[in-house]
Amino acid sequence: MESSLRLSTNSQYTLTPAPDAQALRLDKYISNFFPSYSRTFFQKLIEKSCIWVNGIIVTKSSILVQHPDIITIYIPLQADTHDFKDSTHLNIEILYTHEHFFIINKPANVIVHTTDTQPSTATLVDWIVQKWPEMSHIGYVDRPGIVHRLDKDTSGIMIIARTNYAHKMMQELFRERTISKTYYALVQGHPSPTGTIDLPIGRNPVHRHLMTHFKPESIQDGSLNVRPATTHYKVLNYYQDCSLLEVKPVTGRTHQIRVHCAAIGHPIIGDRMYGKKSSLIDRQALHAYALSFELDGISYQFTCPLPSDMTTLLSNLNSLTS
Repeated sequence: MESSLRLSTNSQYTLTPAPDAQALRLDKYISNFFPSYSRTFFQKLIEKSCIWVNGIIVTKSSILVQHPDIITIYIPLQADTHDFKDSTHLNIEILYTHEHFFIINKPANVIVHTTDTQPSTATLVDWIVQKWPEMSHIGYVDRPGIVHRLDKDTSGIMIIARTNYAHKMMQELFRERTISKTYYALVQGHPSPTGTIDLPIGRNPVHRHLMTHFKPESIQDGSLNVRPATTHYKVLNYYQDCSLLEVKPVTGRTHQIRVHCAAIGHPIIGDRMYGKKSSLIDRQALHAYALSFELDGISYQFTCPLPSDMTTLLSNLNSLTS
């Protein structure tokens, strides 16, 4: 099973459980093959009569499948699989327009695509499709135009693929790690002036909604879905009891910067998941500041200024130390 499996619209897939596999719920079995998509997504496909077992349309997600059942999945066009929500209030800024991509500034408190925990919340994907309906079939099912993500409460710069050509090329650039990303993070305490955090990251075995760092040897443990992760940083400014970092992640693991900063004892200010709540800012003080890459032989560099909540926070810190 590959974690990189993705679904394309207007396509059909066939799966058959292995002879020695135990019986599983249909929605769980399918989502195991496509871990980038939730069980809820496949439950909606079942509701829309898009999944068959042994040639018969399935009406319940809970039926058990096992060898030699044949499961057929039909992925309809994007407009038929997603209930788009009004997104005019999200205040997303377009920084640059290209024939193949957009560069945007995502505010904090904006989810990139629909999640199981917040299914009714308007997302960046809703904004994309509402603004450019023709992009509804660009890229992957349930996340058109998306080639990378920022956490809900992380602000800053993002690339949106405008064409399927750009979607494919951007995915390759991210996979080959030739897109350079720079973040600003305000962390607790005073880390060393420069450093590299080289700790694998995987799902927290107890609290599954969290990620955590592991010892390097954990990568060899096949029972854990742990992947290498590397982050470089340098201190831009020391304050009384915190520091402003310039952070350059080499890999792109879920919550990577937040987990790595916490792992070295300097969690991001305001990070309630990996640190603690702050009276200075109402979210983690993490901002995606810059992106640079090369596409079709042309180099591109973009920056996105700090939002007002982080500039206010830094100003307050300056006043405390002046």
